[in-house]
Amino acid sequence: MIPDLTPEEKQEKALGLAFIASDAEKLKEGGGSPLEVQTYINGARRELAAQRPDPRSMRESSMAAKKYKDMMAQGKVEGGTMVSPTLS
Repeated sequence: MIPDLTPEEKQEKALGLAFIASDAEKLKEGGGSPLEVQTYINGARRELAAQRPDPRSMRESSMAAKKYKDMMAQGKVEGGTMVSPTLS
């Protein structure tokens, strides 16, 4: 089992998110368009996640993917959409 983030790692990740928010605000104030700001935020968060992966989030994502695959195998999902049972 992968251990959760340590308090130090959580603090580092929180600082990274704070820096991203600060830089995004500077970009916005400097005349950046909403698309540029959002693109910067998405890229920076993706890079932070690569540098400081969150094991809990990875576990949750893995469990959600497994649940989806199980539902697909049971025929409860068609084309990415949940199939509602027919009421008679």
